[in-house]
Amino acid sequence: MDLRQFYRLDQTFGGWLCRAAGMVTSRPARVLPPSEWRKVAVAKYVGIGSLVLSVPLLQLLRRYCPQAELAMVTAQSLADWARMLPVDRVFAWDIGSLSSALRSFPRFLHSLRSWRPDAFLDLEFFSNTSALMAWLSRAPIRVGFHHAQSPRGRLLTHYLPVTPRHTSELFAGLLWSFGVAVEPLPSLLPLRYEPQRVRSELRSFPHPYIVVNPNAGELALQRRWMPERFRSLLERLLTLFPSMHFIVIGSARERPYVASVLGDLSPHPRVHNLAGQLNADELCFVLERAVALITNDSGPMHVAAAMGTPCVALFGPETPAHYAPLGERHRCLYKNLPCSPCLTPFDGKQFPCPFEVACLRAISVEEVVEAVTQVIRWGLR
Repeated sequence: MDLRQFYRLDQTFGGWLCRAAGMVTSRPARVLPPSEWRKVAVAKYVGIGSLVLSVPLLQLLRRYCPQAELAMVTAQSLADWARMLPVDRVFAWDIGSLSSALRSFPRFLHSLRSWRPDAFLDLEFFSNTSALMAWLSRAPIRVGFHHAQSPRGRLLTHYLPVTPRHTSELFAGLLWSFGVAVEPLPSLLPLRYEPQRVRSELRSFPHPYIVVNPNAGELALQRRWMPERFRSLLERLLTLFPSMHFIVIGSARERPYVASVLGDLSPHPRVHNLAGQLNADELCFVLERAVALITNDSGPMHVAAAMGTPCVALFGPETPAHYAPLGERHRCLYKNLPCSPCLTPFDGKQFPCPFEVACLRAISVEEVVEAVTQVIRWGLR
């Protein structure tokens, strides 16, 4: 399902359903403390990067609920990524299209209810549908984010505002609301990918190499740095580092865009277009062995950070204060213009930029070359 279409449906029909359900819901008679939770569901339906940023929260749950079975509730398209997280099981809902969402919903809900979670932590910021799923799960404790204009809060037993801090800290804050200490925040863990799912030709790929991601996901394409600048950047780096190879990544749907970014660099012997050719395990493998990742604000950025690979991250409509890669050895380029950040959870990241994405146009090729040079030194140590 197109994410913009989903957002419109969620705000209209989802909002109405939240208001209706809120009329017949009530708070639990007794609130179990986290030490007594035995089954905990953590839900995130959109965004590979957001799944990765849930890892500190999952580690806190392991620490304070050592006997609990943890489950990730997510979209079917993210199920492979969810299985790499420190969870015991995954409940996946096929929301690839409206028809598949409706068709798969009864079985999905039945399996979730049969599991009987004690607590349901909803990591979506303002999705009405995700709050409905928390309520429909019959979990007596339902925790999520809320603001005064949203109808979803009436389906949650506990909620927090979305404050100007890093997403990983916001997620951990859901547990803090029960009196749990969340500082210092646990660091990321490497994703548990399956090496046997990595093809032999990738294992023998020439080293050293840098991974380049000119994409930014379908929800907010305006996060992409200009394609001609990515091409100029590659030209400069091919000259500066004559022994370095460059792997360009992307999804199958992004492959035509990646080809347009590369242009006449496509046949270069040290430029390798692997867009649409990597499964989740292979992407982890490739990123783990890279000297660095050059990327827009996107999911692969957080995967690379989890695998210990330094990133050069280009931020424009969103802020690194909210989405920077966790850990050290990263460089985030961000201009923080008076209009920035304009993509926020409060409008579903739908703000139409009236300034022709001046925030990204202000990032020069020279700045990125300098950042890459620094990060390469870190990655080769």
